[in-house]
Amino acid sequence: MITYLLPALLAAALAFFALANPHPVAVTIWPEGWVLEIPLWQAILAPCLVTFLAGAVTVWLAHLPARRSAAQLRQAAALLDAELASRDPRPAKPR
Repeated sequence: MITYLLPALLAAALAFFALANPHPVAVTIWPEGWVLEIPLWQAILAPCLVTFLAGAVTVWLAHLPARRSAAQLRQAAALLDAELASRDPRPAKPR
């Protein structure tokens, strides 16, 4: 229940923000000089979304080596468990 509360509150706040800011604004794309007329909420939230996604991808890529080494350690532990099981027919005690 509590895990859905924060995202629901965030979604409600974004919806209220979008409803309160429907006014069109002119956004100029540099260096070409193209002009887009978009609602104010899109002009504010689109860069926030792009920045969030860039940060998420950066963090995901930064954690790849740790995930790779964890997978290798899990594989080594499974091999050692299998070797131990083949040497001793009794099941190992869980920790």
